[in-house]
This record gives sequence, structure tokens and C-alpha cells, in this order.
Amino acid sequence: MNDTLSEPILGARIIEHIEIGALLPFLNRKALYRISWGAQKARGEKWEKIQKEYDQRLESMLQALQTSAWLAPAAGFGHWQANSEGNTILLYDPLHSEKVIARFSLPRQSQEEQLCLADYLPARSGGTKSILSLQVVTMGRKASETANACFASGNYAEGYFTHGLAVQFAEAAAEYVHALIRNELHLKSNEGRRYSWGYEPIPDLNQHRILFDLIPAREKLGMQLTSAGQLIPEQSTAAMLIHHPAARYFRIDADKE
Repeated sequence: MNDTLSEPILGARIIEHIEIGALLPFLNRKALYRISWGAQKARGEKWEKIQKEYDQRLESMLQALQTSAWLAPAAGFGHWQANSEGNTILLYDPLHSEKVIARFSLPRQSQEEQLCLADYLPARSGGTKSILSLQVVTMGRKASETANACFASGNYAEGYFTHGLAVQFAEAAAEYVHALIRNELHLKSNEGRRYSWGYEPIPDLNQHRILFDLIPAREKLGMQLTSAGQLIPEQSTAAMLIHHPAARYFRIDADKE
């Protein structure tokens, strides 16, 4: 348990609009250029040339966003008192501290250290609670619509760059909200970890439905879920934030084939 956590306002909150300028310090240009814009293999002089070209392209796209706002960053986040019970994380009603309102069942390693995310929260039987936070961010429906319109008109290059920028701004928004949460809880800038559904420690995408019961992403952010639990719009992310200072990323039985 992390005893340094400040007592936050419990429950969900919505940020209906985030300025693009507020996200720029969190935009990972290397990931944008190399991963989303396809320059991962460029080296040396070739990379330097591409980097200059992409710097200009990014600046042009940011200028265009000032008059044609096809990105609409928004977010929801919140804090809940939490416990563990075996491999399950329990969240409590903000108004009734003993009423469990959500359960996240999680996998445990059968080998190595036998880790499970629930281990980073105090056991229910111990009588103490800690704070767990949740967040969801989106670039809005127009981001996908704009990229898809480019593809539909045959402008594949513009669609590719548009889609890539929206993806990386979604990641920037996730970092931005995580920074807000750390600041609110008076945590260090690198303390705790953010775990997204679909990855090994937290694999079940259908748990997004529990998240949407806790944060009104449908009603306030215009988001939806597919039948498989994937987020709509596409350029959106959601995460569980574990604030324990020992929290780290791990795989579930990574050595199994």
C-alpha cells in the first residue's frame, strides 16, 4: 500500500475539452514519426532528412487544426477507494465506503514472481483501503471520420498522416491526464503505472463495460463499445492507474510458447 497518497475527491469527473496546446508537451514526436508515420527504419542522414520533413508536416497540421478542429480531445477520470480480494480488485461506492460497486478480476502469473495487479492494493481482510484511479481519453468521432474521408477520396497519404497524428495525440492525452492525477495525489512524476485493457496484466476488453459504468463516457464523451468491448471512437484509450511505488509492467507467463 502507498501511504503517501493524498485524500482525493472520490468518484468520476469529466474534462469535456482539452486544448491541443496543453497536449503538445506530452506528444511523443519520436513515436509519431517512427511508428505512426512509418520512419522506424530510417537512420543517419536519411532520418535527419525525414525528421525535418515531418517537423514541417506536423507544424502545418497543427496550424490547420486551428481553423478545422478535427481533433476534439476530451477525457474522464476518477478515484475510488479499493482493496484486493485474491486476484480481484474491488472498488467502493464514494458515498458508502463499505459498498463494493465494481470488481475487476485479473490474471496471475503461474511462474516467475506470480504477480497480479491486485497485489498492489491492500487485502480486504486487512481493514485498510488505498486509492485506485481510472481514466479514459478520446480524440472524438471526427478524428476517425476525417482520416476515413481521406482514404475514401483516394488521398491515402493524407489519411495515413491524419490517422497517425490522432493516435499519438490520444497517447499524449493519456499522459496528460495521468500527470493531472499524479499532481492531484501529490505523487512523484514517475510514481505508479498505467495499465490498459488488452495487455497481459489486464487483458479482458469487456471490463471496459465496468469502466463505463463508473465514468460516464457514453453520456458525456459520446463514446461507445463494440460487442467485443473495444473503444469507439478508435483514437481513444482507457486505463487503470496503480499508484503503488513498486508497481511495474509484467507479462503473464511470458516464457510459455
